[in-house]
Amino acid sequence: MANAKRLLDLNDEVVARVKEPTMQGTVRLGTPEDFATRHLPSVLARFAQAYPAVALEVTCDLTLNLMERFRKGEFDLALIKRERSLEATGIRVWREPLVWVRADRDFGAADGPLPLVVSPAPCVYRKRATEALDRARRPWRIAYTCGSLAGSLAAVKAGLGMTVLPKDMVPSELHIVDGKPLPDLKDTEIALLQKGDLSVPAQRLKEHVIRSLG
Repeated sequence: MANAKRLLDLNDEVVARVKEPTMQGTVRLGTPEDFATRHLPSVLARFAQAYPAVALEVTCDLTLNLMERFRKGEFDLALIKRERSLEATGIRVWREPLVWVRADRDFGAADGPLPLVVSPAPCVYRKRATEALDRARRPWRIAYTCGSLAGSLAAVKAGLGMTVLPKDMVPSELHIVDGKPLPDLKDTEIALLQKGDLSVPAQRLKEHVIRSLG
């Protein structure tokens, strides 16, 4: 898979140099911080190599803020976390299991409500966690709220509570709680929103992101 993607990237670079050697412009992209940290750097680096005269302006924020700023016209493209549904907006570009994560390897039946480290409401991961616990009739409490991924991970590492992350983003020093006694969280989805009148550079970035992440 990696070799196939690299061949496609090389093809992009060749096509860009032959067909659009002087393509210029600015593309404004909004993305959740956690997704940008893990998955986007290499994707955007390859695009920059193929189109060196295109300036990328990347903004990291919470999905709620990204959607509001997208509606105001601040972004050409926006990657957002979303719930799975037939009516969901945007083009799905990523799907990954969500998992429970904590500092300690062993998870026992601790007394009292489960302490959670979460992003501010409304947040897809926060909602998924609390609704799953409610369905399982497992008491919970918000122990730490932070809009920053680094801040949330620091709180979990300090033992202040448990959080929810995409499986591929769990740091090596933290531990996944598999199966019972915690409920299943299912998959998370990342979708791509686009404004109605994309410029040629923005269209190229859209195509590149969809192919690279799909």
